[in-house]
Amino acid sequence: MDFQVNLYAFVLLFAFLQGLFYVYQFSRRGIAEERASDFWLAGLILALCITNVPSMLGFMGIYILGQDWWFFPQDTGLLIGPLIYFYLKSQTNVQFKFQTKDYWHFLPYLLYFFYHLLVFLSGKEGVDWWAQKVHNPFHVNTWHRIAENVSLVVYTVLSLRLYQRYRRWLPTERSDIETIRLGWYKHFLALVVVSVLAAIVWFLLGLFMPLSYQDDWILRAIIAFNICFISFNGYVQVQPHRLIFDTDKPSASDAAPNHPETSTKRAEKPDPAEVQIWCKRVEAIMQREKLYLNPELTLSELAEKLQTNSSWASYVINTGFQKNFNDFVNAFRVVAFQEKVNDPKLSHYTLLALAFECGFNSKSTFNRAVKKATGQLPSTFNIKTL
Repeated sequence: MDFQVNLYAFVLLFAFLQGLFYVYQFSRRGIAEERASDFWLAGLILALCITNVPSMLGFMGIYILGQDWWFFPQDTGLLIGPLIYFYLKSQTNVQFKFQTKDYWHFLPYLLYFFYHLLVFLSGKEGVDWWAQKVHNPFHVNTWHRIAENVSLVVYTVLSLRLYQRYRRWLPTERSDIETIRLGWYKHFLALVVVSVLAAIVWFLLGLFMPLSYQDDWILRAIIAFNICFISFNGYVQVQPHRLIFDTDKPSASDAAPNHPETSTKRAEKPDPAEVQIWCKRVEAIMQREKLYLNPELTLSELAEKLQTNSSWASYVINTGFQKNFNDFVNAFRVVAFQEKVNDPKLSHYTLLALAFECGFNSKSTFNRAVKKATGQLPSTFNIKTL
């Protein structure tokens, strides 16, 4: 065995070691903070690391997984799609629990795993006989690759749909959308789409022409880049608190409004006069208790203050004020900001300091809200600039 670490092996080895490091970090943080999403992301990174091991060892001159152990279950392709999907579900809903009905998502991988493990345990002669009589004649490996690509496409589509629903839900339920927008995940999904397309292209090319080890390395390098990107960006992103996006339930803005004092669904369209009465109540409590100063104010918290339900509070805001919840709350913050701008006692404050005093928790949200409400950027106000 001629052991070596060339450029091909180094790239895969670097990603593999970084991935294992972050698997440990995510697992430790998941235990300490009881965050299920960290375990799902650790599982995804580990699966990507494992699927690159045979190629990594091959480029290092270690061929045991490609020769004597070639039937050992070493491919995690059928795990990657479900892990991406369940990571996003757990990241957007701290109350998400993996249920019995969810196990079927991992059934294809379990079938692959136990099929390969049982044949592998039969010994080298058993493996050779099975490969000659069953595995190769029935093109099992080709069908496995097809199943992997179908799985990746299906779960990528499911994840994209879930992410789009989450982004639409945020402004209707939360006032702090910037920190929990999961912007990095959008880039991650874009990278997943590119990776899936690359896997499909490599699979199709392999059907019509032999691919060399170096040709396969390109796909492995893409996976290595995924490992580095996901592990670092997933770890440093701001972790949302009290975030509950239940995909099995419609958002308060989409649901039919309940009766304001009960949970009974209204049979008819609410009386506009009643809506206006509730608009005054909403404005009064926002002004009296200055709820907008809470950077993480949610629709359910406002509804609780009003002693009503979220669907009715959402209906009042959407119908009475013609705004979603996020824009509604930010409008109060902008008014508070304009008042502070004109206060000589606060002339030593920067724009961003005033923004935080008014309930904003990010510069980008502050700039966007002020521009939307006043038509001007905050920098145009007569105050010390950032």
